[in-house]
Amino acid sequence: MKKAGEQDYNRIKKTLIKKLYSYKAFRKGHLLIETLQSGLPSHLIGYVKFALKELVKDGLIVCYGKTKHGLAYQLNIKKLKEIEQIIFDIT
Repeated sequence: MKKAGEQDYNRIKKTLIKKLYSYKAFRKGHLLIETLQSGLPSHLIGYVKFALKELVKDGLIVCYGKTKHGLAYQLNIKKLKEIEQIIFDIT
C-alpha cells in the first residue's frame, strides 16, 4: 500500500470530522466506519482507521459503541468549539 502524505492524512481527518458534523452525530447520532469511508478516494480508505484512532486519542471523536452493524463513532460535544475551528478554518 502506498503511504499517505501528511497533507492527505490531514485531509482524511478533516473529512471525517466534517461528515460527522454534517450528520449531526453529537449525542444521539452516530455513523458507522463504512459510512465514514464512503466518498474518500479508494487509495486513502485504508488510512481511515488510523485517522479515527488519532482523533479518538485527541478527544475530538468518541466511539459510540458497537452496533449490530459494527463500530459507530460520534463527535465529542465537549469539544464543539475546537471541532468548528477545524471545519471552518477559524484561526
